[in-house]
Amino acid sequence: MNVSTRTSGILQGTRGCPYCMSRNTKDSSWRNAAEKAGRFWLRPVRCRNCHKRFVRFRRVPLAAFAGLVFLGISALVFITVQSAGSRIPSEHERKLAELDPRDVARIRAEAGSSLAQFEYAMLLSQGGTGEREDLVESIKWFEKAAEQGHAQAQYELAQVYKLGRGTLQDYDAAARWFLEAARKGHVAAQYHMGRLHRIGEGVDLDLIRAYAWFNRAAALGHGAARGARDEIAASLKPEQVEAAQKLSRDLLSVPTGAPTASGPAANASTRAEPEGTAEVPSENGRVIGVTVRP
Repeated sequence: MNVSTRTSGILQGTRGCPYCMSRNTKDSSWRNAAEKAGRFWLRPVRCRNCHKRFVRFRRVPLAAFAGLVFLGISALVFITVQSAGSRIPSEHERKLAELDPRDVARIRAEAGSSLAQFEYAMLLSQGGTGEREDLVESIKWFEKAAEQGHAQAQYELAQVYKLGRGTLQDYDAAARWFLEAARKGHVAAQYHMGRLHRIGEGVDLDLIRAYAWFNRAAALGHGAARGARDEIAASLKPEQVEAAQKLSRDLLSVPTGAPTASGPAANASTRAEPEGTAEVPSENGRVIGVTVRP
């Protein structure tokens, strides 16, 4: 005989039989696991008068019940306070939210972070106003970030001097900053160093070194650099290609610091890289000097 799903007077806390209403009952036991499954809070009871089985809720001690209620309320209060606190911004955050985005970026840049300085410079240079004051200010912040070693800032600063955007065009300064970024592994800067050496813009015209920089950029997946490298290779002797390939392996091995001067006031005779020479056979068998820099 399976236990009935009827329960005794649960709300009244009695053990009366729901069939004959007799209070002459006794605790029973579950006959099998299937009967007990899912009824943790219930207990089987048998009526001594009608002999029918039914269930009632287990009696939970008042102290345990009160403890559960207290824990539930405490958890609810904690979650409410945490949620409210996470939505309340700090006074500093409220002040920043009231400022113009450019002012926020400037405050962060003034704190000294090279990343914040670079981001503020980009905001000024690409803000859409096109005002010369913004371009000049952006150069100042590009320089601050570049002097701290920020490779992308060094590359952007090189582009500023190469194009003469907001300042006088200065190929020497552009070459110096392209070199700084290229030696940090900046692939676009490496490609530009190859172009500069290929045409002698701001640096000596040097096809060996142009090949070496194009080779490094090509190794990082720069498609245009790969094509330029192969074009130069077609015009070089095998010995020259071998020298250029060796140079490409050594280009990043010499550490360098940030330039001490930049811009139009810089000494025009100062080149991006110190010079040396290497002897490479030419097509007519004579030995020629090829500019090689560490």
